[in-house]
Amino acid sequence: MIDYKTLKHSDNGMPTWDAFLGPILQVANTKEKWIGKDLNNAVLAEINLPKELATLRYSSKYHDLVAYNRSGWALSDLKLSGLLESPERSVYKISELGKKILKEHGLNITRELVHSQPAYVEHQKTLKNKDKVNDVSEEQTFEITEKQISNWFNKQTSDLAEQLLTKLRSTDPYQFEHMMVTLLSNMGYKGTDGQSLVTQKSNDGGIDGIINQDPLGLQTIYVQVKRYAENNVIGSPEIDSFSGALRRKRADRGVFITTSSFTSGARQAAKQLNIALVDGEMLTNLMIQYKVGVQIRQVYELYDIDDDFFKE
Repeated sequence: MIDYKTLKHSDNGMPTWDAFLGPILQVANTKEKWIGKDLNNAVLAEINLPKELATLRYSSKYHDLVAYNRSGWALSDLKLSGLLESPERSVYKISELGKKILKEHGLNITRELVHSQPAYVEHQKTLKNKDKVNDVSEEQTFEITEKQISNWFNKQTSDLAEQLLTKLRSTDPYQFEHMMVTLLSNMGYKGTDGQSLVTQKSNDGGIDGIINQDPLGLQTIYVQVKRYAENNVIGSPEIDSFSGALRRKRADRGVFITTSSFTSGARQAAKQLNIALVDGEMLTNLMIQYKVGVQIRQVYELYDIDDDFFKE
C-alpha cells in the first residue's frame, strides 16, 4: 500500500497527475497485461485515498473524478514515453524500459524524466510538424470527443496552476503583496469606488494590504500574505497573531493568503475569528479564474443549434 501523503500533492492533499507516474509503473509491473480501466482502479486502490479525495470531482460539465482523471493523464504520458506498451487497444503492459526506470527511481518518477524519453520527445516533434502543415490529408485526420477536450483542458489548467504556484514562491515578497491585493480587487472586494493599497514594508503591524470597499473606508478588509514554501505550513499561532492585528485596527474581518497550506488547527481558529483562508491551491485557481498573472493563449468556441431561434 502506498501512503498518498508521501506523493507529490496539491495543497488539499490530492496527488498531482505526475505523482501517479511511479505508482502506475509499480502496479503495472505486478501483472503481464492490464486493461487500462482496471490498471487505473488498481492504482487508486493501492494509493487508498481518503473518501473526500477519492470522491472529489471537477466542477465542469462532466463532473469527472479528479483522481481517476489524473491517473489517466499519467497513464497516457507513460505510454507516449515508451515506459508502457499497448499491444492492443486499451491494453497496457510495462516495457523493458519501464522496468529499468522503475528499478532505478521507484515511485520518484517525475514528469521531467518521462518527458525526456526519446519516444516522448519524438512524439512532441511529430505534433509540432503536423501543426505546421496546413493541408491535412484524409489519412491524418482524426476525431476527438467533447469529453476528451474537457479532460485535456483540465490537465492544462492543472499544469498551469502548478507552474503559477512555483512562480509565486520565487516572487519578491513586496511584489507578491501587490499581486494579492490586485487579485482581491479583481474579485470585486474593492467595490465600485473603493480603494486598495499595500502597507509599507516596515511597521505594517501585521497587516500587508488594506481594501476599502467604499469611498469613505467604512467597510474595510485587512489582508495578510505569506509567500511560503510548500512545507512551511501555517499554524494557529500565525492566525492568532493576525487576529490580534485585526483587533488593533478594530476590524471584524480579514483574509490570510499563503502559497503553502494551513493546519487543521489554523482552519479551526480562522473559522472562529472570522478570517478567510486562501491556500496555495485555492490561490492559483482564483488567479486563473480572474486572470491575474495569466493571459489567454487561445480561445476556441463550441456552438450548438439555438432551437429557440427556430421556434420563433
